Amino acid sequence: MKSMRKTAALLAASAALAAVSGCASTKSLTKILEDKGMPMGISTPKWVDSYIKGTVSAVQGLPEYKDKYCVIGEASGVNKLLVLAWADSFSAQQQIGTMIRTTISSAYTAKAKGSAQSSGGRNSASAQGSGSGSYEQAIDNSINSIVAAQYSGAQREGDWWTLQRNYDPDKKGLYSDEYKAYVFYTFPKSSLNQQVATALRSNEVLDPDVARVSVEIAEDIVRGGLNLEAR
Repeated sequence: MKSMRKTAALLAASAALAAVSGCASTKSLTKILEDKGMPMGISTPKWVDSYIKGTVSAVQGLPEYKDKYCVIGEASGVNKLLVLAWADSFSAQQQIGTMIRTTISSAYTAKAKGSAQSSGGRNSASAQGSGSGSYEQAIDNSINSIVAAQYSGAQREGDWWTLQRNYDPDKKGLYSDEYKAYVFYTFPKSSLNQQVATALRSNEVLDPDVARVSVEIAEDIVRGGLNLEAR
């Protein structure tokens, strides 16, 4: 048990390094020393290039993924074994839950503001923060329930790792080496849209206004899909 807790803590530390590395100076120069494909002469996959040069949206724009939602996890660290262990344990369910939370939260906020502008009723006071807070709590409970749902259809498309050397252009001869790992999953758009919409409609919300808005959001998702962005 202690060993498991220690491993989990090390993986969390490795993942935390990924967040820190994202704040590095844009002036830094990078050289790839090694990657997963070099021993076998395999070129870097198109999805990796698109993600590194752009965002998940760039991968989503590739023709082969036009009917799928793309989910990419990324971590970095100086210990190769830890970084690769993180990649092996990456949870697409957890990542998609985070993305759905952001999307649904934004949708509720937009609907609440729209209601506040169109009427001076209870929603107006709640949306502006002057209500009792029950409306906001009902929304939060609804979102938690939706995020906790299990969404099927995840397909692991691939993974990749690199060993890169980062140079500081302001300090000649100064550099640092780190491993980066990327894990790529997809979800069929139509399937995930329906699953999230069903979760919204069947959500047990006591507040009638939140229940009504939940149904409206579900209908919007079925018609226009989800605006998911993981990076």
